[in-house]
Amino acid sequence: MSHHANRRTLLAQAAALGAALAFGRSCAHASAGQPRTERRDLYPQGVASGDPAPDSVILWTRRTPDEGVAEHRLMVEVASDEAFSHILARGDVQVSAATDWTCRFLAAGLRPAREYWYRFVDEAGNMSRVGRTLTAPTASDDRPVRFAFVSCQDVTNGALNAYRRMIYEDARRPRAEQLCFVLHLGDFIYEIVRYPEDTPNGLDRGRKLTGAVRYPNGEKVRHFNFPTNLEDYRTSYRSYLLDPDLQDARARWPFVPVWDNHEFSWNGYQSQQKIFNDPPRNAQTLKVAASQAWYEYQPARVIKQSPGDVFVPPQDTNTAPSNIDSRGVAQEPNNLIAIHALQIERAFRFGKNIDMIITDNRSFMAAPIDGSNLPGLDFGALPELANDILDEGREYEGGAPAKLHIGATEVDNPQVHEPPQAYLGVEQMAWFKERLRAARAPWKIWGHSFGTLTWRTDPQNLPPEFAASWPSTEYGVFNRSYLVEHREIFSMIRDEGITGFAIVAGDKHSFWAGYPSENLPPRDFNPVGVEFITGSISQQGAA
Repeated sequence: MSHHANRRTLLAQAAALGAALAFGRSCAHASAGQPRTERRDLYPQGVASGDPAPDSVILWTRRTPDEGVAEHRLMVEVASDEAFSHILARGDVQVSAATDWTCRFLAAGLRPAREYWYRFVDEAGNMSRVGRTLTAPTASDDRPVRFAFVSCQDVTNGALNAYRRMIYEDARRPRAEQLCFVLHLGDFIYEIVRYPEDTPNGLDRGRKLTGAVRYPNGEKVRHFNFPTNLEDYRTSYRSYLLDPDLQDARARWPFVPVWDNHEFSWNGYQSQQKIFNDPPRNAQTLKVAASQAWYEYQPARVIKQSPGDVFVPPQDTNTAPSNIDSRGVAQEPNNLIAIHALQIERAFRFGKNIDMIITDNRSFMAAPIDGSNLPGLDFGALPELANDILDEGREYEGGAPAKLHIGATEVDNPQVHEPPQAYLGVEQMAWFKERLRAARAPWKIWGHSFGTLTWRTDPQNLPPEFAASWPSTEYGVFNRSYLVEHREIFSMIRDEGITGFAIVAGDKHSFWAGYPSENLPPRDFNPVGVEFITGSISQQGAA
């Protein structure tokens, strides 16, 4: 293929990702001899790279606008050395308020498993800081793959110095033992914010609130603040990326990001916003705004519905969910428009040893169970049988019973006619199974925002004097959810002999390890792989 034909192909690939192209030294209009000055103050959110492939990587920055300027022209330079004496690729693009002054480049034509440096330069020669990135090894490269997975960072009530420790340790390792990428499993921002003046002495659970995020619009509910539009979400990302530890981490490694719940709404699902235990709100336009801000600030190979680098919000109206399908997803057109506005599920090969599959676990999540008629129990758990009946809804094996028995208490089953609890949706489930079947690397890793493991306790074994605290002879379970979907996946893995299956997850603010299985002993215990859940970067409390 000729250079020009290859460039046309790469331009099409970049356009599909909403990115400009950096390819070859003549891909931008550089000003020969123009003086260069590093001006980090003009790039206050730093630089970042993401989703590395053997021959390319996504590069990102934000150039804050000069007063009275409608646009800036930025050039990116990619070099094989930190001094930029060997520049291998250039590209340029205009940035404006339409993208909140951010830009994304597909740096292509690179060599696999290499270290590169990059920087951005505006039309006046003002440079960003220098970033470092890494390309992926080829599918035949048998070298070990080292990556970190992280989640749950909140700059308003804690420090992100876990990144500083990661950088410190990584820099002291031999090059062959350093991290290849960082998998960020979500809660990159927290949309629920407490301002210091909202709490006694400006403290939240013993921590001093920083006031790092303040929404220009926002809505206050019970001393907490929530975003109400695109500018609020953009403000959150801009504020988070002022953190020096996070900024340095994004400048050191390529990130592979996925969202969890707080990038849109803590208790929300699909395009429904849910604040605390209040009734859900129809929030299609807010869901789209959250997706747009995520797209603008994350260097990822994701697909939006509009062409070009600008995220053009689809026409959408806040409408009540209706026409619920077999996995709980509302087929109402406005809901479908909102949850498909940005496709973040994706898969990639990293060397000979890893096939990584990343899913969107929030956009297709079924409405939560209405447990308002259930008796309150100590330990915050449910007896295992009642939990399973509720979770599996009308697909409970043998037919969903009309009544639930929790100890001696009998209540109506609120899920008897409802679809099972689910989060992948019909289409994404089919895609996930297809990608898992096609994976040929020894390790098939599912990047999962919140994990599949069950937390089980045995209050039925407490001494008799505590019997009133747990009126059941069964185990109590937490987090035993989405049983129908997990059974479908785990059964396929077992029946088709798929090996090397692993799940890495976050969300819990605590460290877990275990074996994913449909059931725990004394039921049939048939693990299909291993699972690791990481603690939070900074957020506290159980989740």
